[in-house]
Amino acid sequence: MIHPPQLRQRLTAAVTAGGTLAVTLALLAGMPYVLWQAGLPWPEHVSSLSEFGQRLMQPVSDPLMIDLLALAGWVCWAAFVGTVVRETVWYSAHLPQLLRDRHTHDEHVAALSVKGSLAALCVGTLVIALIGLWRPQPADAQQPSFPAEVRANVAATAPLVPVPGRQLAPPGAAATAQELATTVGPGSRHSSPSGKTEAAQHIEYTVIAGDTLWEIARTHMGDALKWPRIYALNKDRVQNDGARLSDPDLIRPGWQLTIPAARTVTPSPAPAPDTASPLPSPPPTKTAPVRPTPNQNMGTHQSADGGHTPAAADRHDETAARKPDTDRGSAAIGLGEASLIGITAAAGLLAARRYWHWHQHRLRKPDAETDVPALSPLVDKAAQAAHAATRARRPHDPDALITRCTPPQPPRPTSTVTIGVRDNAEVPLDELALPGGCAWTGPGAEGAARALLAGILTAAERQRPAPPRITALVPEDLAESLLPGLPTQFTALTQSADTAEAIRAAERHLIAHARTRDEQDAVPALTGLTTVGTTPETGPGTLLLLTTPDAAHTGQLQALAARSRPGTLILLTLGDLLPGAASWHIAVDGTTTGQRNGPLRMFHLTPEAGRDVTEVLLTAHGQRPRLRILSTPSPRSDDEHPHSPAEPEPEADDAVARPHAVETSRPAQTKPVRLHVLGPITLYARGHQDPVGTNLRGEVHEFLALLAAHPTGLLASDIADKLHLAPGSDQNALKNLRRAVRRALRTATGITTQEFILLQGELHKLHPELVETDLADFSRSLKQAFPASDSECPQNDALAAVRDALAHYCGPFAHGSDYLWADGVREHLAMKATDAALRLARESEHAGAAPRERDAVLTLLEHLGTIHPDHERLAQHTIRLYQAAGRHDAARHTFTRLERHLTDLGLEPEPATQALIAPRARTRQKP
Repeated sequence: MIHPPQLRQRLTAAVTAGGTLAVTLALLAGMPYVLWQAGLPWPEHVSSLSEFGQRLMQPVSDPLMIDLLALAGWVCWAAFVGTVVRETVWYSAHLPQLLRDRHTHDEHVAALSVKGSLAALCVGTLVIALIGLWRPQPADAQQPSFPAEVRANVAATAPLVPVPGRQLAPPGAAATAQELATTVGPGSRHSSPSGKTEAAQHIEYTVIAGDTLWEIARTHMGDALKWPRIYALNKDRVQNDGARLSDPDLIRPGWQLTIPAARTVTPSPAPAPDTASPLPSPPPTKTAPVRPTPNQNMGTHQSADGGHTPAAADRHDETAARKPDTDRGSAAIGLGEASLIGITAAAGLLAARRYWHWHQHRLRKPDAETDVPALSPLVDKAAQAAHAATRARRPHDPDALITRCTPPQPPRPTSTVTIGVRDNAEVPLDELALPGGCAWTGPGAEGAARALLAGILTAAERQRPAPPRITALVPEDLAESLLPGLPTQFTALTQSADTAEAIRAAERHLIAHARTRDEQDAVPALTGLTTVGTTPETGPGTLLLLTTPDAAHTGQLQALAARSRPGTLILLTLGDLLPGAASWHIAVDGTTTGQRNGPLRMFHLTPEAGRDVTEVLLTAHGQRPRLRILSTPSPRSDDEHPHSPAEPEPEADDAVARPHAVETSRPAQTKPVRLHVLGPITLYARGHQDPVGTNLRGEVHEFLALLAAHPTGLLASDIADKLHLAPGSDQNALKNLRRAVRRALRTATGITTQEFILLQGELHKLHPELVETDLADFSRSLKQAFPASDSECPQNDALAAVRDALAHYCGPFAHGSDYLWADGVREHLAMKATDAALRLARESEHAGAAPRERDAVLTLLEHLGTIHPDHERLAQHTIRLYQAAGRHDAARHTFTRLERHLTDLGLEPEPATQALIAPRARTRQKP
């Protein structure tokens, strides 16, 4: 039986074929008839070429003009016949491809010139029409039985395709979700904590006359604005007539559309294969469609029968669904042109970065004019890549406004050290645990050894404050050539005086392993219990002995190499080869030959990159890197000479006005939109207390915070780099972000004639007349407190300005977010806030401020101490001021809070901080 949509489709194809055939025959046969009636252009009374030349020299007459035009017509007709023959041969040769995809015809016509496209258009249209007329009807285009019942249960306006191999419910029973939807390949089900299963299901829908994507989305997805998801899912699908859904405003009756429908079903035992009972049907659910707001610009959709219905046409490229990225992320990170490290080592640099920032704040003087030194670009790149790799993997969101780059692979466990990459997967250190040892030769051996030591040191950073499980033992001269500037004993690296001392240390390590193994074996013998296996965390761990062999110690090194095994000892030599050792030749780019497990590219570092890594690791442990230019020390440092100034005599109430405590309430709004980024990202409109845009997507909040952090504007390329946008998608992504901001803020403010984000060429910035930020107010107040031209600002004016600035500082920048680019901004703003409070505290201690002024400074210090409880300089000045005020319990509480947070980091207060509390503690213990 041919249903009305298919009948209309075949009638259309028949009419098209007939019309095209008539036009083609008219051109092929009608034109020669007209030319023949006009007469042959060849002269009748010309018997020689000379006579023909004389005829041409005669004046042009009307009969001659008609003959010339007839001659030109015959030439054109002959060319057209030749083109038709050529196109007929082409379409005959490409008939199988045309049966699969009608777009082959469109692409062929588009590639031809204007002269050749006429014949191709006639022949191709005729072939395509005949294909659409004779194409066999698919068996699953309609349901075989009771379509009315299925329609009633799913509120569909066209038949749905049942899943092959499933039994349909008997008449009168509701069809189940499994019978009406098909899953998207294997792995489309995900377990949830509640025990339910997320099944990504698709409904097959047959278009009927009058349908539009808008109406289909509203009927089957509950929201008409989700029509771009249907379009994106079906735009590459070849339909029954060979066409594709290339225009969202045009769909034809009989087309099959896949409609996404995510359902949550409770897993149940699979029925036996021979069971005939249908699955229970879930109760039908009804979702109210979301109607567009009046502020949205509405376009039109052309329906299947030629009608038009409203649609959000300007959302076409905003919410276009994207295919999930199934490509594996990279396991290696390039640092410049000649360095390569693994994502696991980069994760160690990320862990060290937090300690690096903490020690930089500890070493910094609050009145210093210079900023905290920035991380090396190479180390910062590696830390950002590790940050992206360690973030929680989010499921694919078809409604996402932007497409980000594929993040790197997750790093290996914290105690793992990797040496290279094979098949885009990191290779662990245990591959070097070969009987007889391993020797590295070639021009890239030294760079690979440098990267290996850096990997061991960064793995130790990930395990802080626990001891490292993998350590390295290197003679001092070799360590100085690979990673110069490190102390003799530094976290997981020990430098020996010579090779003989290194061998003795390795022998002691083997003895410790043997003793641990004997103790573990003795426990079941005494208790009568059996053990499943030894726990690696209880033993001495793995020791890597890296050395350059010499003739005097070859025998001892060979004996140690024989004991090389994973988890115990690894012997690695550079240069000369030990007897019986495996030889790996490493090229400059890390390519390795000689190993037996497949192609391997070793990680490698240049001396400059190794120095950058060393400086970060040293600073992360509070040690000054060597060869570092230090600033001239100040003549007096309160941190080195702690004191408790005597309390000055109280002044009259009218001598110094008592400052107010830090007000963290929202300041008065002067512009239509106020953006808060110091703390959680929040939007306010028209001075209302309730925030707006709470339903905005996370990428929109990140976009706004990025622009707030750069008030002068950012280029599109810089925004794409900081947001890690996928290559080629930046323009569309930025357009989507601007639209999302525009719609949210226009709805909240009612301003429809201006843009909240100014676009000046490629430069993006917040509109300075429409949007204000707390970050701008914070920076403005700090400049008023400590102007560059007048460093001797009055104490009262500076105190008031700092109090106003800290009223905006309600928390770290973009608090609660995990943006890859925000760490540097967050640390810079925290430094500015703490420096301002510490400068006031120093002045209060030196000048002997009045009690009310001291209390105001204490209020600021406590406010910042709550936000940054591990900032030791804040705690030191807070303790001194509390002691000066006689509030020793508050001083003790401040020290205890600092000590607790530093313990969580595996650190302890420096002696200068401990000395502030120790004398008070001894004094209170006296009777």
